[in-house]
Amino acid sequence: MIELSELKKYAGLHVKSQQFKGLDPQHVLNSIYKESTHEDKIEGAWDCVWRKAAKQSLENGHVSDAIQCYNFARFPFPETNVQKESSEELVRAFEDHYCDNNVKKHTIYVHDKKLSFYTANLNPKKPCLLVLGGIVSIKEQWSVFLETGKKMGFSVVVTEFPGVGENSMIFQESSHQMIEMILNSLANETDVENTFVVGMSFGGQLAIKQSLFDPRIKGITTVGAPLNRFYQDYSNENVPFITRRTLSHVCKLDEDKLQSYMRGLAISPENIQRIDIPITYIFSTRDEIIPLSEKSFINENVSNLEFIEFDDIHGSPDHMDIIQKIVPLSVLRHSGSNNIPLKILLSTLLMMKKWKKRGGNK
Repeated sequence: MIELSELKKYAGLHVKSQQFKGLDPQHVLNSIYKESTHEDKIEGAWDCVWRKAAKQSLENGHVSDAIQCYNFARFPFPETNVQKESSEELVRAFEDHYCDNNVKKHTIYVHDKKLSFYTANLNPKKPCLLVLGGIVSIKEQWSVFLETGKKMGFSVVVTEFPGVGENSMIFQESSHQMIEMILNSLANETDVENTFVVGMSFGGQLAIKQSLFDPRIKGITTVGAPLNRFYQDYSNENVPFITRRTLSHVCKLDEDKLQSYMRGLAISPENIQRIDIPITYIFSTRDEIIPLSEKSFINENVSNLEFIEFDDIHGSPDHMDIIQKIVPLSVLRHSGSNNIPLKILLSTLLMMKKWKKRGGNK
């Protein structure tokens, strides 16, 4: 099992990316003092404490809090019985409270593997915004995009990485094809010929790889995507244990086989140099997962690049308030959106956040 100290460290990023209304997630974290086990209902255990907080949040009417608590109960992937039950309860809670005539759930099969995703604001005349998480983040975690898509002027699709949540695919060389199949399934419901992707971490790698074969993708925004060096330099010494365990899960491989397997997942310089669509890449200089050498690879090989970096760890959690403005603004710019008021608002808020951040660091 993953040690509790490592769980708490890496869950911190995802805690900061969410807005809790009825509870203090740090208080929940502080009340956990045991790792999850395959035994059920262990007091103080990671999965049990988060699941209890989820149920309490539901009773208090804080559905969004409950969903995030269920999310942390199953973090980084469902392994124990409690984690598996929490994952199922999470999906039910989301569907019961959020799926309606606008927010819909879809299920397709890619290479005989089941894949589910949510959509909102579907309209054949609106461009498509596809949001894809990494190896630990479920689609429900990014549901904010379902809410903001209408304001941005997009039809929105929120899905999951292979091996995560309700995506039963295996992470392999051809995994990027899931994006093609999702877009194909929505061809009559939104303007998939103008698709823009927000890909978090490993999800960004799939989006960039798919863009090599799919001209429908017109722009990509990613936060900390491993593209080449991560895979080429992969080793037990370079990659945190929690990441190795999670990759083992999504690849359905024993950890001792991952190193050679990773080599085949890298995007080559020759291939990435063929991409001419705009790519916004947010990089963390103290990233404990993505090596610093990835920065050189990106800047040397991506032609149409907006490269933004923060002095932070993976996902730049201490700059989340800024990133939450950069991401939608980059999508609007990539698409050439004429939503001038929203662009001005986001640009103004971004400048204010940056100014405040600089002032706070003096």
